[in-house]
Amino acid sequence: MTRFEELLEGKVAGELSPDENQEFSALLVVAENRRAFATHQQTVALLAGVERYVPSSSFTEEVLARLPDRRSRPLRNVWDLLWATRVMRWNVATALALSLVLVVTALTWKALSGRTPVGSERHSIVTLFRFSLDAPGAQQVSLAGDFNGWRTDEILLADVTGRGHFAVTLSLKPGRYAYMFVVDGATWMTDPRAEAYRDDGFGNKNALVNVEVPTVADGDT
Repeated sequence: MTRFEELLEGKVAGELSPDENQEFSALLVVAENRRAFATHQQTVALLAGVERYVPSSSFTEEVLARLPDRRSRPLRNVWDLLWATRVMRWNVATALALSLVLVVTALTWKALSGRTPVGSERHSIVTLFRFSLDAPGAQQVSLAGDFNGWRTDEILLADVTGRGHFAVTLSLKPGRYAYMFVVDGATWMTDPRAEAYRDDGFGNKNALVNVEVPTVADGDT
């Protein structure tokens, strides 16, 4: 806030001292300040002509009484149950009963939250699956499929021998997945050693892999 704006507020409120009045008059030399002062004077004059009405003490109750009551009787009963003023009488027996209900509820919730949902054992099991491709001369090979949203920059295969044999091992949940290799970020290649294939809709074939639930040998826990 500028000094003129501070003095203008005091001028409108009639709270300026003689020295501040002189300072304010000196600032009116600036045309922009004169326009601002004139605008404020017009606003004050308009507000002075407005007739003010003071609402009665029962204004809120009168407005609420005129509103239509659209609640059905069952809903009104629920509303009254939740919000109506009431007095609760407490004694030792009531307190003990409420405490017992809270304890039983907490124990039941704990037991239910710790229970493993049916079928979750299957989805929590993962199997290590190795993908490999022979691509001599390739600089980079990536893997894209159902298991990573077909992203081509997420799963990179490694050529650990330096002879163009790229491979990567993934942890996959049981299921059937379609996938393809991407060589040097541009060439899509189907796995020649896949166990099954399906058309990809673009004149090529996706490789398919079935990841089974590992079997547990007798005596294993």
